[in-house]
Amino acid sequence: MRVVILDGYVDEPSNFGVPPYISPYPRYLGGAVRDAGHDWEYVTIDQARAGRPLKGDLLALISGPIVPGKYLRGLPISEKEILRHADAFHGPTVLGGPLARFRYFDETLTASFDHVAVRDLDACVYDHLTQGEWQDRDRTPVEWDRWGLLGADVIRSHPDFPQPLIVELDTSKGCVRYVNGGCSFCIEPQYGITRFRPVKGILAEVRRLAELGAVNFRLGGQADFFSYQALGLGTSPTPQINVAALEALLRGIHEAAPGLRILHTDNGDPAMMVAHPDEARAGLELLVRYTSPGNLLSFGLESADPAVMEANNLNIDADGCLEAIRMVNAIGRERDKSGMPQLLPGLNFIAGLTGETRKTFDLNLAFLRRLLAEDLWVRRINLRQVRPVRQAFEPTGLHTEFRRFKEAVRTGVDREMLQRVLPEGTVLRNVYLEIRGGHVTYGRQIGTYPILVGLPYDLALNRFVDVKVTSHGERSVTGVEFPLDVNHASLRALEALPGVGAKRAARIVRHRPLASSADLVAALGDATVAGRVEPFVRFAS
Repeated sequence: MRVVILDGYVDEPSNFGVPPYISPYPRYLGGAVRDAGHDWEYVTIDQARAGRPLKGDLLALISGPIVPGKYLRGLPISEKEILRHADAFHGPTVLGGPLARFRYFDETLTASFDHVAVRDLDACVYDHLTQGEWQDRDRTPVEWDRWGLLGADVIRSHPDFPQPLIVELDTSKGCVRYVNGGCSFCIEPQYGITRFRPVKGILAEVRRLAELGAVNFRLGGQADFFSYQALGLGTSPTPQINVAALEALLRGIHEAAPGLRILHTDNGDPAMMVAHPDEARAGLELLVRYTSPGNLLSFGLESADPAVMEANNLNIDADGCLEAIRMVNAIGRERDKSGMPQLLPGLNFIAGLTGETRKTFDLNLAFLRRLLAEDLWVRRINLRQVRPVRQAFEPTGLHTEFRRFKEAVRTGVDREMLQRVLPEGTVLRNVYLEIRGGHVTYGRQIGTYPILVGLPYDLALNRFVDVKVTSHGERSVTGVEFPLDVNHASLRALEALPGVGAKRAARIVRHRPLASSADLVAALGDATVAGRVEPFVRFAS
């Protein structure tokens, strides 16, 4: 039997699966199918959109954009696409992933399927293949490790393999705050008692993935980096940080993947850091030592309003989050040769939570202005509306206030923060060029929440270049290839140089070839502008 694995992509609080990421879900499913003695074919929704047929004996569809964002390329599968592929497939169909688990009650979405896997899809398909019945259960710890190994070669079927593919790694399932119910909006506590994978199992999977050609990894499948193998689980929403386990994991990944290029993380719980500051600092030092530059810890402040925090059982208040941001800045802010600081925090805000008022947005904005006043850096600020995945939320009617808040953040905070994190003249190494829009080429460094880089001229795609920053948007930077060959660069590329513009770019073209700084001054007719431009260019013959 051939099982068609249709990857509709996931985007969860602790799991990425939209290109260039591949989540663990299709890999575990491939391993389960192989363990049952059958074959699989892996197809992404983008490949299906491009016309690739779905031919097999069983269709297993993965979907779960629980916290959707904006994507450079590759969009999660839509509900219309889910229904269309399920209805068109000739054979049994099963829907799995976070969407199935948290939308199983929605018959408009699920009626077209023979089964909806409300627990682990891989375990459900395995039982169907081996026993002939659909069952809903979680994979066992033994299956977790075995299927990760058996399905590792799914990565070779991904269109982004080997570059710029980023392989998501699971370390745990659930959140240690399950003991007090967790945040009102979050799905993680719904997984129940937190389960950790053993270091040995994770490293075996990394070793196999590396043997297959994976070079970029992200510890994304975890609610919180600092909670991995936490001591005293279940006794507190902030159990003791297990520094030894963190070091064994990070050091072991390097040993298991000697060709590793990128190792990043995602979520970090500021409440864990504040509760255990000494252990948290030790963990931060491990991240700086073992992970790649440009790494990020996402902090879920969600709201700086004490009333909203209390009403939604949020994990940290504004002062506590500020202290955690200070801790990360003190240890991770140094800039590496990649151009990026080693480690910075990210911030998440959610609008529409219970208890929100107009004052909430004032408090949120005041918090962000405190960061600027203290010169504390954050890599990115996510602003989103709450989604009723775990529970329904009463409408606040504050949509206008949210839009004003968002505009104030984007125009009054984001640009200034980005100018501090990546000042003009910063060289970003190994930017992967992905798409073109108009006459702008867009790329990103490989990693977690990479900064979008726009080069305002046409370039060949699917390759790495070094880029020097020329200007800043609200959430992106503009730059040029570095060093830019001033004698062969296009007119559009020359226009993008700081202080140049269309007229001066035309002067450069008329004066080419340029052999020296003096030639550049003569071409531009302005020594000051030439001095600003020269660090960006080279005088190739």
